[in-house]
Amino acid sequence: MYTGEAKTVLLVDDDALVRDFTALCLSKAGFNVIEAANAEVALEIFEARQEEIDLVLTDMVMPGLFGDQLALRLWEIQPKMPIIFISGNPPEALEPGVELEPFKNFLRKPFTVEDLLQTIRCKLEGVERS
Repeated sequence: MYTGEAKTVLLVDDDALVRDFTALCLSKAGFNVIEAANAEVALEIFEARQEEIDLVLTDMVMPGLFGDQLALRLWEIQPKMPIIFISGNPPEALEPGVELEPFKNFLRKPFTVEDLLQTIRCKLEGVERS
């Protein structure tokens, strides 16, 4: 199983149970985890701590900014930041105007810990997920 090797993940999800469980799985795999309950808080954290963040894992559908809107703002600050999207909805069921084409990595909830770690490994190593 892939280990985080002290990489830092900014985890953004408005569902506290999902966020807590995902953070626990990532921590057990060796990742440092910074949690945010919404995109606005994530932006504040990212602006203050971007140098230490290696990857962003964000829910797609949240109150306020959606995950794709968050990604576009983060990429204005750090254009090469790896971002993975998670959602309980399939991509085709997301709000009109949500464009997933530029976003290669998408995990549908519920996902397994193995799927999560494999997706993170692929994103950090710059390879396509199989």
